[in-house]
Amino acid sequence: MGLVNADIQVVQFNGPRLQHLTEAGYVVVGESWGARLRLSDPPDLTVLNAAFVAATDHGFLIEELDASWATQVTALEALNHADYPYTPATAAPHRDESDVRELWRSGCRLFGAINDGQLVAVSTIRLTTARAETEFTSVHRSCRRRRLAVAVKAASITALANDGVRVFGTGGAQINVGSIRMNEDIGYAIEERWLSLTMPQ
Repeated sequence: MGLVNADIQVVQFNGPRLQHLTEAGYVVVGESWGARLRLSDPPDLTVLNAAFVAATDHGFLIEELDASWATQVTALEALNHADYPYTPATAAPHRDESDVRELWRSGCRLFGAINDGQLVAVSTIRLTTARAETEFTSVHRSCRRRRLAVAVKAASITALANDGVRVFGTGGAQINVGSIRMNEDIGYAIEERWLSLTMPQ
């Protein structure tokens, strides 16, 4: 069955438009979610600090990255691009070095895990009017399942929490169970579920 990707409708799970679209013949081609972390004031950063300490205890340097890391961030993203689960609502763009440098220019803050001078994990966060939103988090294949995604994301949250931010957002593809569990481990709760639908060809 072919799909007309130009006509993608993204609606909330059980939202009022869903029934109308399915009755019209649309089919689900992807599921995604949005989650929030709501910190107390003052914030309890115990879980976040534990993630940071666990990574450093295993020899990784966790720190905020400046634009001098753009080449390594670009290389890591290129290596991991095929591993991002795809939905029409969560498609990861191909980023060249110019795109990566634009992250800093546009106000994003990047936090990385470094091993012997090599970047092995990165998390990018952007401050919006409502909250701080994670743009993406990725880990080198050779360093996965060491909770480095948790560590770099925790570092980003801690930094913005210290600046007074109390609400954080993130999201992703429903099929990425590992990402959901990782975010729940550090206090995120899923508050939104979305379906992507299109009309069969």
